[in-house]
Amino acid sequence: MATGDIEASVRAAIARLRQAMARVANGDVSAIKALYSPSADATSFYGWGGYEKGWEAVSQRWDWAGAQFKGGNVRYENISTVMTPDMFYVTDIETFENQLVANVDGPTGWSNRVTHIFRREAGEWRLVHRHGNRLEAQYQPSDRLGTTAS
Repeated sequence: MATGDIEASVRAAIARLRQAMARVANGDVSAIKALYSPSADATSFYGWGGYEKGWEAVSQRWDWAGAQFKGGNVRYENISTVMTPDMFYVTDIETFENQLVANVDGPTGWSNRVTHIFRREAGEWRLVHRHGNRLEAQYQPSDRLGTTAS
């Protein structure tokens, strides 16, 4: 596959990711689940703790996430995109705005730093990993770490 073809296919996959996450912000996880690889090595590290490995666990966690979101918007600021013929990853600042979340009174918002990793499967880009956690200001580790008793 020519470099221009790879770049065009990567841009299309990123556009599908953005569209899918816009639906997630409104409680619909069908598009993000369709984009994900249904493989045993699919993984997710979500911003609300925990992790999942394997399609069944990842799928269940998306269902859980969808139940949390009741409406809002999400936008992205791209930090980097790295491509090879068979894999690519994209790092972004992902910002949820005017978000309605289960058990929260009124709209809220937050930003995550996220990495999405895609793999070419049967000629199609499939999401194999999402890592997202809250964007925070940089801090000194000593400000947050305690000591452990010996």
